Amino acid sequence: MIILRKPIVGISLKLYQNKIEDVRDFTHSIVEAVGNEKKIEQFMCPGMGVLYPAAMILKDSEIGLGSQNIGPEPNGAYTGEFSIETLKDLHGEYVEIGHIERRTIFKETDDIINQKVHLALSYGIIPVLCIGEISKTDDYDQIKALMKKQLFLDLFQVVDKKAMKVILAYEPAWAVGKTCAASAIHVRKVHGLIRECIKELYSKEVAENIRIIYGGSVSQENTKLIVSDDNVDGVFIGRFGHNPEQYASIVETVKKVKEK
Repeated sequence: MIILRKPIVGISLKLYQNKIEDVRDFTHSIVEAVGNEKKIEQFMCPGMGVLYPAAMILKDSEIGLGSQNIGPEPNGAYTGEFSIETLKDLHGEYVEIGHIERRTIFKETDDIINQKVHLALSYGIIPVLCIGEISKTDDYDQIKALMKKQLFLDLFQVVDKKAMKVILAYEPAWAVGKTCAASAIHVRKVHGLIRECIKELYSKEVAENIRIIYGGSVSQENTKLIVSDDNVDGVFIGRFGHNPEQYASIVETVKKVKEK
């Protein structure tokens, strides 16, 4: 069976671009540069306060809208949370769940993350599930055990067909927001281990079809090496993509590597 996993590039603006004019300028720029690209799946996660203006610009492009978080329930007494109903109404297609900053700063548990994964899937939204180790280590048995535990808890009771819709984002905490990304060798090794974990938790079919992307100081300089491995289906960009030209360059790099 030939497996054709569509390459994907995502970008999160975190809480860096919070003014409507700034987000409009950035979104217009990336749409103009790569908004018609169909060979690479793309999504953008603006800050929560500027989702609407970004959504209005992205709606006529090939770049999907995502949010950086959702509440655990679609509505109710959850002061300050963001509703998936709003994301759906804005024609959002993706939601980032379980980022290391949500896990550590906001103390989100695997139970909450699992609840959000189920909620997203029930609304037809693609969860971008972030997983990864906190501390740097070369003990790959330890890393695999941690990945398998996170995947088991975060995808608990998610059935095979729905699991294949999830995008897994490997984001080791020690590389997020740092000067350098994890080495390409490390990324390839861990992505292979994650795919092994999915095979053990689900099946060979799910493992071969689920997409796994890397996030953590992704840049123009390291993208080519990182995505050259078959187990790496793309990248999740942070601050190094906040310049439209750099973002477009990374998209083009992924396209060239994956076309071969």
